[in-house]
Amino acid sequence: MGRMDGKVAFVTGAARGQGRSHAVRLAQEGADIIAVDICRGFDASFAAGATAEDLDVTAGIVEDAGGRVVTVEVDVRDFAASQGAVESGVEQLGRLDVIVANAGSCLK
Repeated sequence: MGRMDGKVAFVTGAARGQGRSHAVRLAQEGADIIAVDICRGFDASFAAGATAEDLDVTAGIVEDAGGRVVTVEVDVRDFAASQGAVESGVEQLGRLDVIVANAGSCLK
């Protein structure tokens, strides 16, 4: 039994890096995951953006760890879109217990 059994976590920036690691660790502890990422780059960023394929990889790793996962491509700066992602995830997974506000970018 994990510390997060029965919980649902919303993780932003989940397609790769720290966001992916948060999503996977939470799933390993028993949580289901609402994984969101913008899945594109920014002109002002040093780093290339994540992709839809990256988000799919995260979903696969979460599932392999035993978690259910809902993925949504969303720009967290868009409140209505973010709210829709949360509502969709809650509809599919039943609840929301944890928010990991991880999305970010290295700007020039």
